[in-house]
Amino acid sequence: MKSVVRVLGIAALCALTLGACNKDKVDYADVEGNGTENVGYLSFAEFEATVMEDTENITTSPKTRAEGVDINTFDVTLSDQAGEVIASFKYGARPTEPISLDAGVYKVKMTSGAMQGAAWESPVYGAEKEFTVIRKQTTNVNDIVCKLSNIKVTVGYSADLADQLDAEYTKMTVALEESALEYPLAETRAGYYAPVAADNTLKLTFNCRYKGSDKDVTMTNEIKGVKAAQWRKINVVVQHASDGAATIGIVCDTWTYDEEVTFDTSAMMMEVEIPDDSDAPVINWEGHDLTQPFELLDDMFDADGNFTSSINVDVTAKSPLKSLVVKASSDNGEFITAYEGAMPLEVDLCNTTTSAFILNLMGYPTNIGGATTARIQFGKQASMFKTYEGTYNYEITAVDENGASTTATLVVRHITSLAPRIVWAGYNIDEQQTYVPGMTCDLNITAPMTIADLCVEIISQTLTPEELAGVGLAGEFSLINDTQYFESLKNLGFPVGDEVYGLTELNLSITNFLGVLNMLGAGDHNFGITVVDAEGNTTTKTVMMHFE
Repeated sequence: MKSVVRVLGIAALCALTLGACNKDKVDYADVEGNGTENVGYLSFAEFEATVMEDTENITTSPKTRAEGVDINTFDVTLSDQAGEVIASFKYGARPTEPISLDAGVYKVKMTSGAMQGAAWESPVYGAEKEFTVIRKQTTNVNDIVCKLSNIKVTVGYSADLADQLDAEYTKMTVALEESALEYPLAETRAGYYAPVAADNTLKLTFNCRYKGSDKDVTMTNEIKGVKAAQWRKINVVVQHASDGAATIGIVCDTWTYDEEVTFDTSAMMMEVEIPDDSDAPVINWEGHDLTQPFELLDDMFDADGNFTSSINVDVTAKSPLKSLVVKASSDNGEFITAYEGAMPLEVDLCNTTTSAFILNLMGYPTNIGGATTARIQFGKQASMFKTYEGTYNYEITAVDENGASTTATLVVRHITSLAPRIVWAGYNIDEQQTYVPGMTCDLNITAPMTIADLCVEIISQTLTPEELAGVGLAGEFSLINDTQYFESLKNLGFPVGDEVYGLTELNLSITNFLGVLNMLGAGDHNFGITVVDAEGNTTTKTVMMHFE
C-alpha cells in the first residue's frame, strides 16, 4: 500500500510541476528568500547609465536632460542567450527589486529610439552589455555608456569661399545606400544616417556655381570605412595658391570632377575630420582581433606542459586609469570553481584587495591605479584553460579619470577532441550539488559529429524501478530509441526522437524532475547522461544531487 501511495504521489507531483513550468520563470523575488528563490539575481538598483553625446560625456542623475537627450525615456530590454526578451521597461522606471533568473548569460540593451535611414537632427543613442548571473549571487547592472548608434554628418564652408559661390546652385548631397540628404550652402543642421554594416560608405556629390558664371561644377567622392558613433565633418574650404592664381584643387585622391573652373584667388578642396572616441582608453591584443575567439591548441604547449605562446592584452589611456575591471566567466563549472579558489570572478585591478602574489600568478598587473598603461598576461592562465575544456570569457572595462570608458571581451576556447561534451550551465557537473528551491539543471550538450544516441540512467536509493514504472519510466532509457517512454518523457519536458537525433547542439533540462524529487524528501539522486555520436565517440557525465 505504501508503494502505491508513493507512485500516485510522484504522478501528482509530475502534473503539478508541468503546470508550473508553463509560467514565466522571471519574477521580482525577495533576494532574502521571501517568495520563490531562484538560482541567481540581476539587480538594476545601482544601474546608472551614461550618455556619450558625440564627444561630450553627459552625466545621468535621475532627471538628466542634455540638449534634448532624456535618458529616463530610453527603452531597456533584458534578453537571454537565445534572444528571447525576458523583461522590458523605461530607464526612468527601472525595477528597484532584483529580478530572479536561471544561472547564465543575459544581455541588457538600451536605446533612445528607432533609427531612420537618414534624417535631420535625429540622433539615436544606445548600448548593450552582457551580464553573467551566478547561482545564489546578485549581479548588479552598471557601467553602461550609451553612444551614438547612427552616423552624424555635417557640411560646412569657409567664409571666403562661401562669398564666391552662388547659393542657388550650391549644395552637397550625402548618401548612404538608398538614404540621402541635401545640404544647401546655408545648411547648418546635422544629418543622421542609419548604418547598414559595420563599415559603411558615404557617397558625396558636390554641385556648385561661381557667382556671375553659368558653369556648373560637379564633384564626387566616396568616404569608406564609416562606422556608427562617428561624426563626419565635411568642410569645403579655400586653399590659397602661392602664386595667387588658383583652380579647383583636389586634396583627396579619390575625388573626381568633370571640369576645371577658375576662381580669382582660391582653390577648393574637401576635408573630412573624424573626432570620435580617440581620447578613450584603448584595449588591444597586438596581432589579434579581440572580436574573434582565440583557439587554444595543444601544440602551443611544450613537452613539460609550459605555454609557449602569449595572450597579452594591453590597455593604454591618455589620462590616468581610474578603474580596470576584469570579469571572468566560463561554460565549464570546474574552471569557475578553480578560478574562484584563487580570486573573485570580477575584480577592479586599480582597486583590489587580492594579494599581489595571486594577481601575478594569474597574470594580472598590480599597483596600476593612476597609470596610463597596463598589460594583462592571460597566458599565465593557459594551464587552467588546458586542464578544463570549454570557453572562457574575460570582459575588460577601462575607465580613465575623465570618465572615458572602453570595454572589450577576450574569448578563449580550448576543445581537445571531437567527442561529445556535457556541461551543466552554472555548475560543476563533476561535483555533487545540494538542491535549493528554484534550482535549475540545464545540460548543454555538444556533439560535432552529431548525436546518434542519448541515454539517461536514474540512480537513486529511494526511487525504485517499480515506482518509476508507475509513472511510465524506467531506471534507464534512451531519448532516441526507447519509444515506449516518449509520452512520459515529453510530459516531463524531455526532448525525444528526432528532437535529439542528428543534432550537434542540445539543451537537455531535467529541472522539472528535480522539483518532483525535492517533494519526495531527503536523499541522493544521480542522473547518468551518456551521449554517443555518429562516429561512436562516447561521453558520460553524472549529475549528482543531494536533497535535504
